[in-house]
Amino acid sequence: MAKSKSKPKGDAKFVMGRLQTEWDLLQNFMAEQDEVAVEPLDFTWGEEALPYKYRFTFTKPTLGKPSGEFKLKGFPLDHFPIRDTVSFDIYLSEAYPVVKPEIYAVSDVWHPNISNKDGFVCYVNDSTYTLAVHLQDIADMLLGVLSWADIHENPDDFYRRVEIGDYLNPDAAGWAYNHPDEIDEFRAFYYTGGGMMFEAEDD
Repeated sequence: MAKSKSKPKGDAKFVMGRLQTEWDLLQNFMAEQDEVAVEPLDFTWGEEALPYKYRFTFTKPTLGKPSGEFKLKGFPLDHFPIRDTVSFDIYLSEAYPVVKPEIYAVSDVWHPNISNKDGFVCYVNDSTYTLAVHLQDIADMLLGVLSWADIHENPDDFYRRVEIGDYLNPDAAGWAYNHPDEIDEFRAFYYTGGGMMFEAEDD
């Protein structure tokens, strides 16, 4: 007689419960808007298979990496390609949600918080990440990256971090530091109303 699969216990049970919560929230999230598509890519093994790796695809414009050599000064906005659709892969570890998710851009995105080498996204410090952060909150954060709202809305913090070299993509940070008017131009053209045009409807 085949041995039944053991149910998760202790911490594993907590993690599985949180994965189920995230999946339920994401299904509601997708039903409420059409700017973000969420695709499960990999599942846990066990009695109940739950997603622990996702691909989030946004149909929102953002800056792509400029081609060829460029200078941080005197490089106009119209030299950048505009990406209309951008995807990110999100990984939830066995220690989730105690350990924050890892996020990688799988599309070409030009932003100070996204590594130009492997697409790794820095979206929150370990000291400020809490268990109250859900994947739909991360979707909001990524929309802020795509619209450059995270830079636009905190200019003092942005300038301080550029000056101490605290960005994954220093070239993108240096360009934004020297071209604040062009960031405003991009946002005004693509994101009417001063920022992210994305709000889930309240019940």
